[in-house]
Amino acid sequence: MATTMGDVSNVLFNICRITFFLHLLILASNVLLARCQNNVVPNQNLNGIPVLDNKLRVPIDNDRYQQQRGKLQLPANNGLVGGGYAGDQRPMLGNAVNPNLGLPGAADSRPLGDIKTGNNAIQDSKKHSSNKADRIAESDECRDDYNRFCSKVSKMNNFAVLECLQNSNKDSSTVLIRECNQYLWNYKMELTDDKRFREAAAQVCRKELDLCPGLEKFGAELLSCLVENVKDVEDTHCRQFVNRMEIITFSDYRLLQPFYSKCSDSVASLGCGSVQQTPQDVHLQGQTIQCLESKLDKVDKDCKAALLRIAELSSDDYHKDRALYFACRADRERFCDTVAAGEGRVYKCLLLHKKEKEMSDQCFEALTIRQRVVAVDVKANKQLIKNCRREIQERGCVAMEGAKEVSLSSVLLCLEKNESQHTIKYLPHLGDNHDLKKSLYATNLSGECQADLFDIRKSLMEDYKVNPEIITFCIEEIRSSCNGLRREGKTLHCLMERAMKEKLSPTCNQAVLNLLKEVKAGNDFRLDPILAKTCSNSKGALCSKIPAGDAKVLSCLMDNVDSELMDKQCAQKLYELQYFISRDYTLDHQLFVSCKRDAKMLCNNEQKNIDGSMFACLHNHLHEKTGGLSSECSTQVHRALRQRAALISLNPMIEKKCRADLGHYCMDQKKKLDCLQNNYEGLEPKCKQAVHNYTQEESEDIRMNKALMKACSPMLKRYCQESLKRKVDEGDALVCLISHKNDADMDPKCAAGIEHFQIVQLKDYTLTFKFKQACKSDIQALCEPSLKSKENVLTCLSTEIRKATLLGEKHRVSENCRAQVKFEMLQKSEDIKLDPELNKACTDDLRKFCSSRTPGNADSLECLRKQEDKLSDRCYEKLFNRARELQEKPEWDYFLVKACQQMIKTTCKSSKDPLMECLQNHMHDANMDTTCKQAVTQRLQEESRDYRLNPTLRRVCFVDIGKFCGEKRREGKADREMDLQGAMMKCLQGKLEEGKKTLSPLCEKYVRHYQVETALNFELDPDVKKACTETAKSMCAEAISQPGEGLVIECLKDLLRQKKLDNVKCKNQIVRLTAEGVADVHVDPLLQEACRLDLKHYCHGVMRGQGQQMACLLEALEDKSVRLQKECEKMLKDRKELWEYAAEVAPPETLNELYLQLSASPSRNHFLMSFLSFMAGVLFFGVCCGRATKRLPAGLKNK
Repeated sequence: MATTMGDVSNVLFNICRITFFLHLLILASNVLLARCQNNVVPNQNLNGIPVLDNKLRVPIDNDRYQQQRGKLQLPANNGLVGGGYAGDQRPMLGNAVNPNLGLPGAADSRPLGDIKTGNNAIQDSKKHSSNKADRIAESDECRDDYNRFCSKVSKMNNFAVLECLQNSNKDSSTVLIRECNQYLWNYKMELTDDKRFREAAAQVCRKELDLCPGLEKFGAELLSCLVENVKDVEDTHCRQFVNRMEIITFSDYRLLQPFYSKCSDSVASLGCGSVQQTPQDVHLQGQTIQCLESKLDKVDKDCKAALLRIAELSSDDYHKDRALYFACRADRERFCDTVAAGEGRVYKCLLLHKKEKEMSDQCFEALTIRQRVVAVDVKANKQLIKNCRREIQERGCVAMEGAKEVSLSSVLLCLEKNESQHTIKYLPHLGDNHDLKKSLYATNLSGECQADLFDIRKSLMEDYKVNPEIITFCIEEIRSSCNGLRREGKTLHCLMERAMKEKLSPTCNQAVLNLLKEVKAGNDFRLDPILAKTCSNSKGALCSKIPAGDAKVLSCLMDNVDSELMDKQCAQKLYELQYFISRDYTLDHQLFVSCKRDAKMLCNNEQKNIDGSMFACLHNHLHEKTGGLSSECSTQVHRALRQRAALISLNPMIEKKCRADLGHYCMDQKKKLDCLQNNYEGLEPKCKQAVHNYTQEESEDIRMNKALMKACSPMLKRYCQESLKRKVDEGDALVCLISHKNDADMDPKCAAGIEHFQIVQLKDYTLTFKFKQACKSDIQALCEPSLKSKENVLTCLSTEIRKATLLGEKHRVSENCRAQVKFEMLQKSEDIKLDPELNKACTDDLRKFCSSRTPGNADSLECLRKQEDKLSDRCYEKLFNRARELQEKPEWDYFLVKACQQMIKTTCKSSKDPLMECLQNHMHDANMDTTCKQAVTQRLQEESRDYRLNPTLRRVCFVDIGKFCGEKRREGKADREMDLQGAMMKCLQGKLEEGKKTLSPLCEKYVRHYQVETALNFELDPDVKKACTETAKSMCAEAISQPGEGLVIECLKDLLRQKKLDNVKCKNQIVRLTAEGVADVHVDPLLQEACRLDLKHYCHGVMRGQGQQMACLLEALEDKSVRLQKECEKMLKDRKELWEYAAEVAPPETLNELYLQLSASPSRNHFLMSFLSFMAGVLFFGVCCGRATKRLPAGLKNK
C-alpha cells in the first residue's frame, strides 16, 4: 500500500512539473510572437510596458517616451534639414533635388533655396495630417491605398506599411495615387534627415556608432556609414533597423547620398532622370540606378564608383535593387518562393533559373544588368564574397576592405591560378541545385565557394550581355550575324563558329578567348549550356563512366568525335570550343596541369602563348630522349595532338603556315589535311615542314589519323587490341593494320585508308615513325644525305642488305633496321602503288593487260610477271629488276611469304638454309600445302628463265660459271630474247656429264638437284615449257592438273614411245630429256622412286653419277637370275625402248651424224638431188653474170 501511495505522489509531481514547463513555453511563444509582429524586441518603461516610437517603430527609452507623451518641442537644428552642411558644401541625404533633372512631383523638384531649416521644416512636414500623421496607414493621403493593398499589415508598424506600399506597384492596376506617392516621398525625406533618426540610431545602435566616429550629428552620412558597415553589426536589433532604412533609401536614388551628388551630371547627360516618368510614380523605385547601370561604360568615373558601391551595398538583399525587385517579383514567386531573402540568396536563385523559358523578359533584362555590374565589381555579388571570402583573402585576389572595384574576371583567374591540380571535390551537401558540381579541382576551396564559382561561370557562358568585353568588341558581329541569339549561350557559339571560319575581328576573337579562360570552359562541359545540351546523349553513350564534372569528359568526347554514337551537333559544338582550346593551352586543363612545370623549364616563358606557341614549344620537346617532357606531360601532349587532328582549324600552326597552299590546292576540299599531304612535294617550305611534323605524329600515334580511325576502328579492336592499350602505340597499330590489310574480313574502307597513308609516307622516309627510329643512323652512315624519299632510301638500304647476303659478308645494316626494311619491302611488293617507279613505268601495261586486277595483295604485280613477253620494254626492264631483287631476298616477296606463311612458320623459321632453298627442299613434303607449292613453283619457273634471277645458282656456282661458262654469262639489262638460264645450265650439265670431277661440290649438288626438279616439273625447263605446253594441255590434261609430280614429262615420254607425239619441237625436247636421263637414275625421279628398293638391294655400294647406278639396274634387268620389282622392271623396259627410239629420231649434232642419218633415210635420193640442183644453180649464176669486180689495165695490175 505504501508503495502504491509513493507511486501516485511521483506521478502527481511529474504532472505538476510538466504543467510548469508548458506555461513557460507558452509565455516564451507569446514573447517571440510579439517580437515577430513588431520586428524588434521592445524595451519596457518603468511600469513594464513596451514603448515604440510611433514613426520609426523602434524601442525608445523612458526619457524619449515621456518626451513623446508630453509632445515636447524637438530642439532646433542649427544646420540644414537632415544634418546637411552649410555654405558651399554638398547637400546630404534627403536634401534638395536639382529641378533641371525633370523629376516628377512638386516636393522633389523644389529649388535648393526653398528648403526650410530647423523646426519650421519639421512643422511643415507635419501639416500633411493631423495627430495621425505619424501613422502612414491613417494619413489622409495613403489611407485608401493602405486599405486596397496593405490592409493585412499592422497600422502601428510604419516600416511594414511603408514597405508594403512601396512594393505594391506590380502593374497599372496597383499603382498608388499621386497624393500617396507624394506623401511617401516627403515621409522618406523627413525620415532620413529627421533628428529622431539620429536619436533612434543612437538608442538602437549605440555600440555600432563607434564604427562611424564624428557622424553622430548628421543623419544622412550616419545612415550611409551604418549601411556600409552593416556586415560588422552584431546586434540583431541594430541590423534590423539599418536593413529597414536601406530599403527605404534604395527606393529612390535622390535619397542615396553621396550617390546623388556624384551622379547628377550623368543622370542628366544619359537621360536616366526620366525613366518611365509617370505622375503616380514619384519615387522612381530604383529605375534611375538601373538605367545608369545599363550604361555603366558611359558614366563618369566618380559616378561609376558610386554606382558600384550601391551595387555592393544592395547585393545581400534583392529588395534593395528596386528595379530588379519589381521586374522579378512574379519570377521570384514562380521559381524561388521557398528561398528566404538575404545574403544574395534570391539573386542566386533567379540567376539559376535565368535560362528557363518561363523567365519573364523584364526579369531577364534586370538580371543581365545586375550580372554586368558584378562583372565590373565582384563585390556586388554578396553570395560569392561571403562563400569565397577566405579563399579570396588567402590568395590576395581582392583587398576586401576599402578597395576600388575589382573585376569578376580577375577574381576568377586568380582563384583558378591557385587551384590545386588533382583532387576533385564533390558537393553533395549543397542539394539538388549543386549535385555533382565538381568541375573545379581544389583541395582548399570550400564546397560553397566551388558551387558559386560553377554557377557564375555557367552564367557567363549563357548570356553574352553579361560580359562587358564581348559587348564592347563583338557588337558588330553580333548585330550582323548573331542577332536574336541570346539565351543559353547561342550568341557565344555563333561567334565561336564564325571564329572557325576566320570571320571574327582580332579584338572580338580575343574577347571570346578571354571569356573562355575566365569560365575555364575546358574544365567542365556543363559550363557551356549549348555543349551540355547537345552532348548529353553522346556523353551517356560514350563517356558514361566518367563523372559529369570531370575535365576528362571533354577529352573523352573529343576522342570519340568520329564514333557512330557521336551526335553530329555535339561534334560541331565540340569543334567550336576546341578551336579556342587549341590556341591557348591554359584552356586545356589536363594539359595545363600536367605540363605547367615542363613549360616553365623548357619554354622559359609562361606568357608565351599566342596562337598556340606554348603548345608548339612543348611539341618540339616531345621526342627528345634526354631533357625532354615528363611522362605525364608527354601523354597529355599526345592526347592533345590526337584531338586536334580532327580538323585543320584545330591545328593553328599548320593553318597559319599553310594559308597560301590551302588556297592554292585545297579550296574546294573538305579534308584539308589529306589534301595537303597529297600535295606534299608542291608545298611551300614552312607549310611542308608543318605537314611533315604532323604526318610524323600520325605514324607514331594512329589515333591522330581521324579518317583512318573512323574506317578502321572495328579492325583495330579485332586485330590490334594490344597496341591500343598503350597511351601511344609508336607505330605498332599501323604495322598491325598493314599486316592484316589483305585479310578476307578486312573492311574495304579501312584497307583503302591504310593504302592512302602508306602512299603519303613514301614522300619522305621520316614520315614513317618506326622506320625512321630503327634506320636513322644506318641511313646517315650508308646513304647519300640528299636522299629523302622513302623509295630512294629503301633502295639504298636494300642494296646493302642484298650485297651482304649474296657475298656472305657481315651486314653493315643493323638488325633492327633490316627488320624494318623487310617490312617495308614486303609492302612494296604487295601493292604496286607503293612502288612509284615501277607503277609509273607500267601504267599503260597495267591498263592494257591487268585492268581487272586490284593494286594490292600482289595481284597487279603478279599479273605483269605472267605477261612479261607482252610488256613494253620500259616496264619489262623495271619488272625484271624488281623480280631479281625479290629472288635474291625471297623474304621480301609478299606473294611467296603470304602463300607459304604456315610452312615458313613451322619448317623454315628454324632452318639455316635461305628461305627459297628451304621451301624448295621441302616441296615434296606431305605438310606443304598446294598454295605454297604453286607459289614456289612459279618462282622456280622465273628462275629458270634467266640465271640472273637464280641467286642460289649464282652463289654456289659463281666460280664454276666464270671458269667454264664465261661466254654464257650476261649481265646488265634484261633481255627477254636470251635464254640465259637454259644456256648456263646446259653448259654446267655438260661439264657434269663429262665424267670428270670438274664442278665444285656445291655447284654439282645444285645442278643435279636442278635436273631432278625439271624432270618433275616440265615448266622449270624453259625449252620444254615453250615447246610442249600446248601439247601437254591437249594430250596430258589429267597429268597437268597435278604439277610437280613428274606426270606431264612421263605422259609426253609415253606419247614419244608410242610415236604419237607429232609436235616436232616438243618431240625434240622430249628426246633431249630422254637422252639426259641415261646419265644416271637420279635424273629420272620417277624411275628412281620405282627402283628404290632394287637400287638398295642390288646396287648397294655403287656410286651415284656418270651412269653407274643406271648401268647396275640394266645389268640386273638382263640377268635372268635377278628378280626386280615389277614396277621397276616395267619402267626399265619402257625406258630402254624409249632410249632406242630416241636415238633413232634424235636430231644430228655433228656432220658425221648428219651423213649417217641421211644415208639411212628412205628419202636420201631426194636430199642428194636437192643438193646437186642447188650447186648447179650457183654455177649457172656465176657463168651468166660474169665477174662482179671492175676490169683493170694490165699495167695497174703489175705495179
